[in-house]
Amino acid sequence: MASNTRFEKLLEPGYIGKVKTRNRMIKTAAYGWILYDMANDTLRTEGLAYYESIAKGGIGLQIMEISAIHPDTIGRPLYDDKYISVERQITERMHKHGCPAFVQFYDFRPLLPQPTTAAASAFCYPAKLDMNNALPKALTTQEVQDEIDMVASAAVRARKAEYDGVELNAGCSHMFATFLSRFWNKRTDQYGPQSLESRARIVVEMIQEIKKRCGSDYPVSVLMNGFEVNVLEIGNNTDCSTIRETTEFAILFEKAGADLLHVRSHSIGNHLTGFFPEKYFMFGSPDTGYGQPMDFKKFYPEFVTRYDGAGGFINTAGIIKQAVSIPVMTVGSMDPRMHPELAETAIRQGMIDFTGMTRPLTADPELPNKLIAGRLDDVRPCTYCITCFPQTRCRVNPASTRAEGPEMPEGYDVQSSTTKKNVLVVGGGPAGMEAARVAALRGHQVTLYEKKNRLGGLMPLAAMVKGRHEKIMDYLNYLSNQLTKSGVKVKLGHEADLSIIDKSKPDVVIVATGGIDTIPDIHGIDNPKVINSSSLHRTLESGLKLVSPFTLGTLTNFYMPIGQKVVIIGGQIQGVQLAEFLVRRGRDVTIVDEGPEESLALNMPDFLKTRVILYIQAHGVKILMNVKYHEITDKGLTITTSYGVKKTLKTDNIVCALPSSADTGFADSLKGKIAEVYAIGDCSKSGVIVDAIEAGNLTARKM
Repeated sequence: MASNTRFEKLLEPGYIGKVKTRNRMIKTAAYGWILYDMANDTLRTEGLAYYESIAKGGIGLQIMEISAIHPDTIGRPLYDDKYISVERQITERMHKHGCPAFVQFYDFRPLLPQPTTAAASAFCYPAKLDMNNALPKALTTQEVQDEIDMVASAAVRARKAEYDGVELNAGCSHMFATFLSRFWNKRTDQYGPQSLESRARIVVEMIQEIKKRCGSDYPVSVLMNGFEVNVLEIGNNTDCSTIRETTEFAILFEKAGADLLHVRSHSIGNHLTGFFPEKYFMFGSPDTGYGQPMDFKKFYPEFVTRYDGAGGFINTAGIIKQAVSIPVMTVGSMDPRMHPELAETAIRQGMIDFTGMTRPLTADPELPNKLIAGRLDDVRPCTYCITCFPQTRCRVNPASTRAEGPEMPEGYDVQSSTTKKNVLVVGGGPAGMEAARVAALRGHQVTLYEKKNRLGGLMPLAAMVKGRHEKIMDYLNYLSNQLTKSGVKVKLGHEADLSIIDKSKPDVVIVATGGIDTIPDIHGIDNPKVINSSSLHRTLESGLKLVSPFTLGTLTNFYMPIGQKVVIIGGQIQGVQLAEFLVRRGRDVTIVDEGPEESLALNMPDFLKTRVILYIQAHGVKILMNVKYHEITDKGLTITTSYGVKKTLKTDNIVCALPSSADTGFADSLKGKIAEVYAIGDCSKSGVIVDAIEAGNLTARKM
């Protein structure tokens, strides 16, 4: 039972059919995330460690990532009996820690000539979508019935592998969902759009066939869209599923034998916001990502905007729950670390029975146990960067994809060192702070020197540029608190020069002082029009001495020491995010880069990249890749475009926003004087926050 009354309902047991959950938190399935090594047809030890850490951390139930119901489908194979013993390796690890486990089925076959083949229609939307924008091939009636058979057969194997239940993914724009949606379903057979019953027929028959073969008491969860949003044509609801329709679907699913309804939404044209609803707010105010404002109150009143999208589907789930007697779960940034009362209140009010999550558990698998113990401040916060989707990396938890693998064979838990060392960390950015935190956990005596009067390096500036939707400052506060709790001595306003190091007599020095500006070789680069990264940082840093990053970000709406027309040199993540920041402040922006098109927004998570590039282009940002630089004059920057046209880009300012260059000079000067010297973060190799934290963590683990 829960010992923390603040989360009394969230931490109490629940039931999904006959399956008892330890609490009301469920780890949701993630698309092909980490568990299966497709190239070698085997389970990854790192993936098994990931899921076992979450089971050990106290989650109520886990839904394993997708299983393939036939060879052409993406996912872990479960289309042959020979894979039952493989799947049992997963359930054994889950059950060892008292954690029930379901497995999810859906059909997605992108490797065939038609990327969304096996969709429910032969309908193609004539616009650029972030996915599902290729003409799909409709299943024949016989193929639909074969699909039902394959799903039920896979469920039988899942039961033999000792899974406690299964989930049918009929959400987003995946194949099963396309039958439910009038937008996609243009069929003419009994599975067509002529009635709600016919649209729901494939899912209903799957539930019935699973129950027939596995037993009426074998739990089946249905993941479904509570409503659809057409973000390409706001206000055009003609083909979008409404909450009235989906409520009827829910009733049909319950009658067929479903034991849980997992409700979220789908944005036609933007896959991302169907389960990451905070991304509607990533540009400040609600936006489709295509340059159109999103007025939820007018077009989608069921969507909750109170917490900038967090818990956005609670009301939708609540409407469906009123119509059924089986449990209802929803997802969508309902992180008890960030919004402690959100899920708890929704359960108390009878809006939902369970809350689903993946990102917060990836950031900290021990989240449930820490809630039980009343240690909310010790929960490592997810920053909502979605580096994890689908790149299989976590910005704040390097162990998520490495534990029990070659880089981290000792597993998730940081192991105590057999030899206690005096460790001196130079630099208080993310790399240095993480290295200091982990080194202290290993039992070393750690002192961190930071020449500024604050910790975090460039993290506050990154928070200002990215905005509140990424929880960078929450993570910085977590790191600061953990340094204090772990006994790290923090020396702010002190630059660790050679004299300090000689006096301290450390066994280990970790240098995390950051990189240096990369200056492009362009004639006239010293023109007063040019602003390099360091000078821009210094200007903004002076503001941070007076106000918070977000207040400073608000103030930049009224004044910035940058002209109206801006050329940004650099089209990787640094340049693209700066362009977004500037265009939201009314600047006329052009991005130029010598690199190829593929390097545009490099190091930005794939789904964010699509959304951000569409947004800035919709707001007038011009992007010129594969250019040749000639010179900078008082008029602007002269280039030759990829088409061979020489032109001068007239501008008020030119901003260099290139990845930094390594600066190992200080670390090199210590070699031969100190037994162990490590250079990490940008001073060793240019990267982004995830790279810095990863370097700090892995380095400290091996000392």
